[in-house]
Amino acid sequence: YDRGRTWQGRHPFTGIDLGMTSRHDYMVEGRNECLFFLSAAQPEVYGPNHNDRAFVARTVDGGRTFEFLSWLTDRKSIRTRSVMPSAVRISASHLVAATRRKLKNSDTRRNSNWIETSVSTDNGASWQYLSKVADTDRGEENGSPPAMVRLRDGRLAIAYGYRSWPLGIRAKISADEGKTWSDEIVLRDDGHIWDLGYPRMMQRPDGKLVTIY
Repeated sequence: YDRGRTWQGRHPFTGIDLGMTSRHDYMVEGRNECLFFLSAAQPEVYGPNHNDRAFVARTVDGGRTFEFLSWLTDRKSIRTRSVMPSAVRISASHLVAATRRKLKNSDTRRNSNWIETSVSTDNGASWQYLSKVADTDRGEENGSPPAMVRLRDGRLAIAYGYRSWPLGIRAKISADEGKTWSDEIVLRDDGHIWDLGYPRMMQRPDGKLVTIY
């Protein structure tokens, strides 16, 4: 209540009986209502150390209780890790969410790490695969999460770390609500280590985009 100087808690996610993991996103819908984009450890997801599956929950009483709405990924990709969602609203019922994905190849011991988007047309009650945005390395490391915003002109912008050489932060733009994405825009390619940090992105009042990581 004092802009981050002091804190009260911790407060449980009452109503969500899942072992929640990692970073989340949220979308304030009103004075008492908010959508939370979270993840939980699920035994069906192939890890073994990263068995997150992304999902959506909702509160309508200011965070006192929560309701599980839906998984962000379908049963076809249940073995693939999905975590650290970043979501935007297109309309009253239309949402787009980007997630960090990972699948480990047990034969080659290399990872497939990428970012993909899912779409909901019923305000988060169900989701379908929409598009692959980008690979986040060449299989050497553990991928990187997305940061996505909807620009004032309606386009979507997404930023992410690239964890193979040349190490850096990259971005893409979508002009069709996440169905397709532009060529990569290199924000920096001079990283000294692969873990450059997790990005956040926002649009300033003058229209410029700021990416922090």
